[in-house]
Amino acid sequence: MREHLREVVESPAFKGSRRCQQFLQHIVGKALSGRGDELKERHLGVELFGRSPSYDTGDDAIVRVTASDVRKRLHQFYSETGSEIRIELPSGSYAPEFRRTAVRDLTVSAPVAEAAEAPARARWFSGRWRRVALFGALCVGVAAGVWLWNRQSAAGRTSPRHVLPWSMLLQDGRQLQVVFADPDISAMQELIGWQISLSDYANRRYVANPEALGSDMQRALRILRGANVPSVDAGIALTISRLAAATSARLKTHTARSLQLRDFKTDDDLVILGSPRSNPWGGLFQEQLDFDFVYDQELQREVIRNKRPQAGEPARYVPTARGWDTGDAFAIVALVGNPNQTGQVLLMAGTNAEGTGAAGELATNCVQLARTLQAHGIEPGGPLRHFEILLRVRTMAGSPNTFEVIACRRLPNSPSP
Repeated sequence: MREHLREVVESPAFKGSRRCQQFLQHIVGKALSGRGDELKERHLGVELFGRSPSYDTGDDAIVRVTASDVRKRLHQFYSETGSEIRIELPSGSYAPEFRRTAVRDLTVSAPVAEAAEAPARARWFSGRWRRVALFGALCVGVAAGVWLWNRQSAAGRTSPRHVLPWSMLLQDGRQLQVVFADPDISAMQELIGWQISLSDYANRRYVANPEALGSDMQRALRILRGANVPSVDAGIALTISRLAAATSARLKTHTARSLQLRDFKTDDDLVILGSPRSNPWGGLFQEQLDFDFVYDQELQREVIRNKRPQAGEPARYVPTARGWDTGDAFAIVALVGNPNQTGQVLLMAGTNAEGTGAAGELATNCVQLARTLQAHGIEPGGPLRHFEILLRVRTMAGSPNTFEVIACRRLPNSPSP
């Protein structure tokens, strides 16, 4: 289905609209990962089009208009191709449906003599095979019951209460603080050509000599005041809030620039979204990681450094896709400790926004995350275990298309204060 999706978005029917490509990739990706419940108008407006969570869907029809355009382009694509696989977007819905066109049955006419024997055969089958059918139905019923019981048991084992890191972060009575990235600080660094350190960010020293800048540049920097929130981060926060609904944990969100260093000296649990270039507060926890972010001046982009390469691993992972681009990005999901505090910190960060989105998708999908941890020797339902997962993210036209886990490391648990 993902291969077919690539064929659709690269077709002439979709090539003229990047927005329609991204919309279709997004909704199909959600549906294939079992998150079709998130395909609501408001959620799509926030995640895809950067609208605020409280925007008026009655006045702003961006989602409805784009969905209508996607339906027309899908109709055009399938009217011009003979594909057996079809992606359909029913009117009034944002959840795609997947169909395979029926293959025509080939029937062979039976001889006339064989048709005459049919009633006799039917009488012979009626007694014997009725008992066989009843026994088969009983077996199917028992199997279905066992399958349903196993499924419910598995669902219980993969609920947020029983899967790291959420079993640690969403405890009853505790507060989880989510820190959004600061896209304005990333834009500011692009403008001034200067890497802002964590120390400078914490002390609000964004520009070394602001008076030496021209009036236009000063005006641009005043606009980049840190009030914006990436749509990717807003979507991740919404998903975390749904995970938290099953507990009495309290959720609080912050923009990165609204915080100071003293705010991290807390026993609350934290979620830090974005790489250090877009969320410098993530730099507080980089020393604990095997895979950390460094800025390559020559490439003019963030790369991921492998501090302790294992057999066959490179020393650096260099992305080929910038934001809203096609190529490879990299991302991490890491659970670490907050030094000198009792709280835990979950880091979700990518070399671009699409990478952060993929990290959030893995981290909030409890079933997929549990399988990943277990495959690398970490018991998802066990006691506290710090870990780090490295992802390679394939992006196409600015949307995360697929991602794969390329490394998973156990990290030393931070000692309690």
